[in-house]
Amino acid sequence: MFKKTKMQLVTLNTVVFSLILCVFGVVLYVYMNHFIYTEIDSKLASVSEEIQQEGMKHVLKEHESKRESERKTVYLVWDENGHFIKSIPENAVFSNDINDFSPSRFQDNKLWTQTINKHSYRILKFEPPSRYLEDIGMKSAHTVEIVLNIDSEVTILQNLLMLTIGGCFAGVIISFFIGWFLANRSLVPIQKSWEKQTQFAADASHELRTPLSVIQTHLELLFRHPQYTIEQESMTIYKVLQEVKRMNKLVSDLLTLAKTDSNQLLIQKKEFAIGELVSTIIHQFEPIAELQYITITEDVDKQLMYKGDKERIHQLLVILMDNAMKYNVKNGQIKVSCNKDGNFATIIIEDTGIGISSEELPHIFDRFYRSDKSRTRSEGGTGLGLSIAKWITDAHNGEIKIRSEWHKGTCVTIKFPI
Repeated sequence: MFKKTKMQLVTLNTVVFSLILCVFGVVLYVYMNHFIYTEIDSKLASVSEEIQQEGMKHVLKEHESKRESERKTVYLVWDENGHFIKSIPENAVFSNDINDFSPSRFQDNKLWTQTINKHSYRILKFEPPSRYLEDIGMKSAHTVEIVLNIDSEVTILQNLLMLTIGGCFAGVIISFFIGWFLANRSLVPIQKSWEKQTQFAADASHELRTPLSVIQTHLELLFRHPQYTIEQESMTIYKVLQEVKRMNKLVSDLLTLAKTDSNQLLIQKKEFAIGELVSTIIHQFEPIAELQYITITEDVDKQLMYKGDKERIHQLLVILMDNAMKYNVKNGQIKVSCNKDGNFATIIIEDTGIGISSEELPHIFDRFYRSDKSRTRSEGGTGLGLSIAKWITDAHNGEIKIRSEWHKGTCVTIKFPI
């Protein structure tokens, strides 16, 4: 599944990056081509205007003042019938090439590019006032062509085109490797999420299978002795009821976590007395604590106010108090405090229970995690309580820390920003 998705991502990324690089190369080439020819045409137009305003004498003087290496512009003079009369400077064009410059070949064009003997020229033709041509002894002259050698410009554009084509091919190869890298990076969180989902489904199936098997076994036992009364089968019925309760709690926890994963479970924040809520929960656990010979002491600021989801925080505190009771020892103690600490409402639940080993401590927030010593199925744990507690704390932008030593107890510290 992921292999096919990976190839699709690589293909998509390669196509996108290749198109971007190719479009950029084409735009660059088109811009440079337009820019260079615009500069050339502007120069030709400027010279044409200069001739029409000042005459050909000015052109002759300008050529005489330039070195031969600087004379890229040539002026070809033609009569009305398209016969060549003169070039400025003299002999600037080979006699064999004169016909290729004939304006009669491009009657409909005023400006064009001509390639002659592997040399490129940009040509502008116009008809200057006859008086300017008579001044230089060319009475029969009718048309003047301004010829500009553009070999260097054409070479630049050809090189740029080759670079653009080569860049496009190189871009496809580079885009492939970039696409491969990005596909790998983008699939990492998806693959991790998929693995977590698969593991979650497998763990949930395993956890649900156990109580269902127990229920089925005990119900089959009831059918073996149909003559027995309810009183005689009360222990079997009690065990079935216990498993039903346990399965109901497990399904409820699974539903909560499923909603948190899909962001369907919303936090409804309202201001309430968090200290009073802590005190209420402590009083609810006191009768159970007395039966287990556990002492609960409290240091709670009942006036402490906090803006959060009261029901979710109630669920969080019940989970932590239940763990403190469940994994405590006979004649143990639980200390609960809730006070303002700077800009935080800090809740601390400390017990003298069996504790958690240092090897297991990093995994306590993992779903379905139970150690053989601190979390056993016989005690009713599903391994989801602390996962839910962590989500509730994170949803309130809070922080939960657990410090524990084996056979010495556990201390849970929760900080909610006020």
